[in-house]
Amino acid sequence: MECRKFEIILVSANNLPDVRSFGRLKVYAEVSINGEPDTSMRTTVDTDGETNPRWNFPLEYTIEEASLQNPGLVVGVKLYCERTLGDRYIGEVNISVKGLFDYGPRVENVLTYTVDGAEGGKLNILYNFGNKFLAPKLSLGMKVLDAGLKVMVQGTLFFLTEDFKDL
Repeated sequence: MECRKFEIILVSANNLPDVRSFGRLKVYAEVSINGEPDTSMRTTVDTDGETNPRWNFPLEYTIEEASLQNPGLVVGVKLYCERTLGDRYIGEVNISVKGLFDYGPRVENVLTYTVDGAEGGKLNILYNFGNKFLAPKLSLGMKVLDAGLKVMVQGTLFFLTEDFKDL
């Protein structure tokens, strides 16, 4: 299947609300594709910028070429304040992958998005789609391992051993 590397760089955010009663605002972002937990990645925590955090944090995904035409494919960026007694949600941005691809495979200038739930808050990103490449087809063993990993994520762990090769 044809795929592309998709890199998104979370540059910074501006004018985020201060959701703390006291102490410094320490902001990080959780990024996922369509909210799928196995695609979730987290930036470092900005401890200096408070309501204007800076990360310059690159995240990379591999996306099937055909999926780039799906208007429902979304990069979700949720912003949180790190706290000792539980992190606090600040707001989020949902960005259409098709919209980014249609805008151009690469941007030189920062794009700015409004942060939903954070009045006046903005998120700044850069992105890049790599060239097409053919993803290798999974062997039967890799398919079983992939299925096993998915099951492991759901709470059950399977071990594959050579005891079954003579069956």
